[in-house]
Amino acid sequence: AQIKHDAYATAPAAGRGRSGGRVRPGQTEIYVHLTDHTLATGDGILRVEGLGPLLASQLAELIGHGPYIVKPVIDLNDAVGVDCYEIPDRIRERVKLIHPIEQFPYGTRETDRAMDLDHIRPYDPLGPPGQTGTENLAPLRRYAHRVKTHGRWKVRRLDRKTLEWTTPHGYRFHVTPTGTHRITDPTPDP
Repeated sequence: AQIKHDAYATAPAAGRGRSGGRVRPGQTEIYVHLTDHTLATGDGILRVEGLGPLLASQLAELIGHGPYIVKPVIDLNDAVGVDCYEIPDRIRERVKLIHPIEQFPYGTRETDRAMDLDHIRPYDPLGPPGQTGTENLAPLRRYAHRVKTHGRWKVRRLDRKTLEWTTPHGYRFHVTPTGTHRITDPTPDP
């Protein structure tokens, strides 16, 4: 479940956020991962992204007693797409949750709102529907995005969570949730 806290957030530099602007109410989002048993009973362990494990009883301390919005659980197994080049927030959020780290080989940057979401198969305005979706987007830093687009690197999706990257010199890497793995077999790229 995602909980959106509707109160002022504590921010560095005397109430100013990273961008220098004032922090506004309703802008703090936390992601809470918990079992159905913990949700039903209010007793057990849960995990808050960015903080780690907490007791369910500690959640009230985290979100306070003010108004908040609980969004439904997002089923990351659902492939969601749209028929336009621009990426809606609901798809951007899903891609961030599916791929919390950049998907370029040996990428280390955490996926955030400022990161590029690149179409694995280039977007074609005359192509099939649903090209901009969870199955065809990968979070990349701007440099990696440019290397892929202009540096003759190739990428293809092998399964829901595995990308295969091929360098211009033929080296291949699989990027998975467990990291980057160099492929050493002599199988040529299809």
